Amino acid sequence: MKDSEVLSMTDHEIATEVVFEDEEVRVWNQVVQGGEDIPKHEHKHDYFLLNISGEGPIQVQFHNGTGGSLGETFEFFPKPGSSDFIKKGHIETAHNAGGDYHAILVELKKR
Repeated sequence: MKDSEVLSMTDHEIATEVVFEDEEVRVWNQVVQGGEDIPKHEHKHDYFLLNISGEGPIQVQFHNGTGGSLGETFEFFPKPGSSDFIKKGHIETAHNAGGDYHAILVELKKR
């Protein structure tokens, strides 16, 4: 497989829409309806995930061995009002097996 093919398979946006961006951060709004799938994408920057609403579960499938200590699959149960810090490098797809989910992602572009 060519590098360009791998890139095209993981070049989906990591969230619903960018709401702010400068040279240091990119802020995303993330809305995932219940039952919706999130296409394959790669997290190229460390980021904060600010959980607004919805409690999942979000079923995550990691690809190419990028799940690290989480393994190849992971069920995420977000807690509204909480935040998580996630290191870059995951290539993943996901499925929202719960109700509607809303979060804000803040990518750290210079880290």
